[in-house]
Amino acid sequence: MGVNSKGKRKLEYIGRTYYWNVQLDPEDYGQTNLDIVSEDKKFIVSYHVGQSNNDKRPFIVVKGIEFRGLENHYRQGWVRVLTPNWDDKIITPGLVKTIIEWCLLQKDLLELVDWKGDIQQIFP
Repeated sequence: MGVNSKGKRKLEYIGRTYYWNVQLDPEDYGQTNLDIVSEDKKFIVSYHVGQSNNDKRPFIVVKGIEFRGLENHYRQGWVRVLTPNWDDKIITPGLVKTIIEWCLLQKDLLELVDWKGDIQQIFP
């Protein structure tokens, strides 16, 4: 079953279709999130908008099974991974593409964090 695309923007990238939207998340203390999901629902991530303004390094919440670097990592539930510092004041299709690219590229090092952004585990 495909993704409900109502209210979401569509992005084609390397032959795959992704849907994304920015919305206030009432379950996350009113945090504004950028949610990105692939049409097959294997790639699902959520990014808190405005993290570039914080002192701590930003992180992304990996909700789907597809994320480069976590293939052999046992996961139960969501995983939070530190990301590069992206300019996230305005969410554009270019930023969404950058986030997807980063998630799908092999990384030398992954740092998993808790919900506050404190490092929990490091993968070489």
